[in-house]
Amino acid sequence: MKILIGSTLSATITWYINHEMGYGAVVANGFIGILAATLFTPKLAGIIYTASFIGMSSQTIIATMPIAGFTGFIAGMIIILSKDIYVGFGGKGGTSMALSTQLVRLFLSIFRI
Repeated sequence: MKILIGSTLSATITWYINHEMGYGAVVANGFIGILAATLFTPKLAGIIYTASFIGMSSQTIIATMPIAGFTGFIAGMIIILSKDIYVGFGGKGGTSMALSTQLVRLFLSIFRI
């Protein structure tokens, strides 16, 4: 449950800082990374940090804050379902976030939302 909440909030807050507040993707991601590392266990902080990659997307990819949150939720599900895949190898976080973003884009295009 912590993973789903953390990934959803991370993507949403990063998107908000990036687009609504105008600080940009790098500052938004860095802020969430520092906050997560300070407040949470290393494992959960890593998940929260990687979920913030979603909020770094341009508005042509993730157009609204609710879509960012939904994509973060899907990312959390992918993390949970793939926890034993590629254990000890790098790149799983970024790949999971890219996969969740593309799945949500596909879903939105199918239903023309």
